[in-house]
Amino acid sequence: MRTFKMAKSKWGGVMVSGIVSVLEDARLLGDGRIALAGITSDSRSVREGDLFAALRGEQHDGHDFLEGAVRNGAVAVLVEEADTSLPITQIVVPDTRAIAGKVADAFYGHPADVLSIIGVTGTNGKTTTTYLIDSILQSAGIQSGLLGTISYRHGGKCTTASHTTPEAIELHRYMREMVDEGATHCVMEVSSHALAQRRVDGCAFTVGIFTNLTQDHLDYHQTMESYSASKARLFDSLIAHDGWAVVNIDDRLGREMARGIPHRLLRYTLGGDGGEITVRHKYFTVDGIDAELDTPAGRVALSSPLIGEFNLSNIVAAVGCGIALGLERGAIEEGISSMGRVPGRLERVTSPHGFMVFVDYAHTADALERVLKSLAGVKRGRIITVFGCGGDRDRGKRAVMGEVAVRWSTLAIITSDNPRGEDPLSIIAEIEAGVAGARRYEPGEAPTSGGYMVIPDRREAIVRAVELADEDDIILVAGKGHEDYQIVGDKRLPFDDRVELAKALNARVR
Repeated sequence: MRTFKMAKSKWGGVMVSGIVSVLEDARLLGDGRIALAGITSDSRSVREGDLFAALRGEQHDGHDFLEGAVRNGAVAVLVEEADTSLPITQIVVPDTRAIAGKVADAFYGHPADVLSIIGVTGTNGKTTTTYLIDSILQSAGIQSGLLGTISYRHGGKCTTASHTTPEAIELHRYMREMVDEGATHCVMEVSSHALAQRRVDGCAFTVGIFTNLTQDHLDYHQTMESYSASKARLFDSLIAHDGWAVVNIDDRLGREMARGIPHRLLRYTLGGDGGEITVRHKYFTVDGIDAELDTPAGRVALSSPLIGEFNLSNIVAAVGCGIALGLERGAIEEGISSMGRVPGRLERVTSPHGFMVFVDYAHTADALERVLKSLAGVKRGRIITVFGCGGDRDRGKRAVMGEVAVRWSTLAIITSDNPRGEDPLSIIAEIEAGVAGARRYEPGEAPTSGGYMVIPDRREAIVRAVELADEDDIILVAGKGHEDYQIVGDKRLPFDDRVELAKALNARVR
């Protein structure tokens, strides 16, 4: 069971019968005239008068917590199987997870019908693309909310994200708050987990954007076919009848999806054929990107402090969204140029030593390769990469990430990421399987040519990278990005790559 601490709702008063009336295949047991004070899927946060939604999760089943919800004051429950031993009103449906979005939408007064909802899905680029779209909306004078991996932002408030895409009940609560605060648009990252678990059901997306698809999350989806199908679901069934799809046709899945999308479509490409949005000119430096695009709205000239071709792809996706929404080119250009850093996305850390230092969230082989290729295109010296792989996650990408890091770096330092329940040394051994044949240096050695070293302690690995860097070199610390913690076993320990880099840089003898 996914857990949330739901606040007492000021939208209470909706009767159980009102919830049942919007559901198909729902059976009501008990009094439908009960007015609900709130709604939650966490039995621990139930308050007097709430509806408890029993959701089946990856680790827990909400039906196992019905008695606790009743003890805490639930007056009604949403279940898949009626429990006649409970003296409480029950809404019985075939699949509580599939229906939770509709229930929450009805309880919160249908905020999804008021907002223009923009969803960005794909393996990589979701966070940066949503930030760019939000910046474009601000430049156009449009009030919006933003939901994604880093945080949930709306109305001047910012909450650390619990998931890339909130659970359905939490999602509709946030959208209700956005509407009450005057927002007209909601920009969200839509993860494959959210699509598979039907968290965004009940939303009709005004614009759906596809960035790319590469190997990730196979610990959950098992196969690339299942992973692809989850992403495609946004475009198959969740875009509004008059909505738009904005699709990257430089990606194989994007090209395939574009042929069958039954909505208005904008295809974008950085250099290929067949796109409604194409890149006419592009220029990359360590200080940013300059580009010109040909679009259905005319020529768009861009200047951005973001770095690299992968970020140009994110920018073009955001431009496509602006065009789909009918925004002026000036607002689109201003939104792109005024959007500064995205936390943990090729974020630059100030160095007084003449070399450049970046932190990035890249935790897939494709993302790591895109970042390293971009840095290779602007480097003057060496590239030193510090990275690891997370435990209890897709093991198939570990060796591939090792190969990519060694191929594109002068020196790769393999270390620990979030090992979770796995042995960090076992994870590192699986990474090393991808670098067979490369020279391995000991941590105390001064590398003379390409290769790698292993330093399991992430803090020590960062310190060693800073010690080894010369003027004009580039250090990339990849994998954790904006995260300010490290998960070891069942402990969540304070750890921020940016903070550790700052300490190491300050400690280095000038």
